[in-house]
Amino acid sequence: MFNKKKFSFSLHPRKNFLGTLLVVIGIVLIWRGIWDLADIYFLPEHPVLSNVIGIALGTLILYLPDNDVGELL
Repeated sequence: MFNKKKFSFSLHPRKNFLGTLLVVIGIVLIWRGIWDLADIYFLPEHPVLSNVIGIALGTLILYLPDNDVGELL
């Protein structure tokens, strides 16, 4: 009467998961390296000013491709 679907595993989701996991690890490592370099070289004696300028530059970089602030909020 009712169709029961069998639950099975496939290697494809595992491949996708491992590939995605490697991409995420790579992005985090790049982010960490950029963060450390910014701490060392970008106004190290003025951390508050460095953070404010970093936020402004980051917002500008995210705004430029689409010229749309709505996506940033």
